[in-house]
Amino acid sequence: MPVWAVALVAIVAGVAIGRFLTYDPAPAPPPPVEVPGSPARIATLEDRVAIDPDDADAWQELGFAYLAQAFRVGDPSFYGLAEQAFARTDELVPADPRTVLGQGALALALHRFPEALELGRRVSEALPSNADALAVLVDAEVELGRYDDAAGHLQEMLDLRPGLPALARASYLRELYGDLPGAIEAMTRAEAAGGGQPDESARVASLLGGLYFRQGDLDAALGSFDRALAAAPGLVPAEIGRARVLAAGGDEEAAVAALQAVVERFPAPEAVVLLGDLQARLGRRAEAAETYALVRAIAALQADAGQVVDLEMAVFEADQGEDPQRALALARAAHEVRPDNVYVDDALAWALLGSGDAPAAVAPMEEALRLDTDDPLVRYHAAEVFLAVGDTDRARTELAQALDGTAWFSFRHHDRAVELADQLGVVASDG
Repeated sequence: MPVWAVALVAIVAGVAIGRFLTYDPAPAPPPPVEVPGSPARIATLEDRVAIDPDDADAWQELGFAYLAQAFRVGDPSFYGLAEQAFARTDELVPADPRTVLGQGALALALHRFPEALELGRRVSEALPSNADALAVLVDAEVELGRYDDAAGHLQEMLDLRPGLPALARASYLRELYGDLPGAIEAMTRAEAAGGGQPDESARVASLLGGLYFRQGDLDAALGSFDRALAAAPGLVPAEIGRARVLAAGGDEEAAVAALQAVVERFPAPEAVVLLGDLQARLGRRAEAAETYALVRAIAALQADAGQVVDLEMAVFEADQGEDPQRALALARAAHEVRPDNVYVDDALAWALLGSGDAPAAVAPMEEALRLDTDDPLVRYHAAEVFLAVGDTDRARTELAQALDGTAWFSFRHHDRAVELADQLGVVASDG
């Protein structure tokens, strides 16, 4: 397999199984060989293009290496470098399918999903039997809410290469359609399939841990996170998941300490938000305020690097409640680009409720629920929306589903959810 393809497999697998996380941080000691995306390999390629600016192969490989490094270390400046490298490659060898594939993966990483869809179509037409090309297409379609199209292309991907990347995507689609046991089964198969790299299997194990946590099985979740960390020490998503299990088990102080260590090494937005929520729960209001300020600073850096974070920041700002109109503006911006995505619908409904317009929140909330997605946070949002418009029965139904696995689906909203359950006569799970 050519080195650019090795890098692409890692990138595409990381994008998919990371649910479009910006980064794929798996800290490791300096590699003994020049693996794709390593600093040593990047330096070698930079020397090559400096000596020969017309070396298209080196520019193309450098684009993949920059993109892999962006996932690995979380520095958004590598996205711009990847974009420049792919642009130079395109000047030298116009419309090369491998370059288009890299540009599609980059568009996904930057959350430019309409652009990713177009690039995915182009490369899939050029490489109709290429599973990586289909992966870009599937990911873009999922994020744009074109779920039927994504399912069709995923089946093609499974037929071509039924390995880790395809099975992880299958898990996510099952989860979107409310089939949590099926999602766990597919992700378990993905972990068993492996991907030829310990980091890939570790990321799958981490996602499996998240599914078990949602199911309320803390022991299984912890086991999955521990497997992930044994295979890839320092894997940030696994460390975040493990901290979440610690907090749900009652050891919030240990969870905070673990998250602080993660954030000091790598300020992943998910880790920073969770840290702030736990600090707030423990009454450390000043610390939480500083942590939440860091979330906004990271988002600004991401935006400067060309990444679209409207959806994530809309939910964050709506939760904060400090500027409801900003939250609503962000949600509307996300909805304008991705009106069919259920999580964007949820964000819009949540922001509308926070802005004081509960009646307007009902329609997007119904859209958010149309796949019967088994996401407890979405169900909790729905309960609050329906309660606000006086539909107590519907609020009770949605809250019961939110609390079906664990009441710790959100450390920010846990106390309110338990209080609401008592008010509506819903039995909350332990914890």
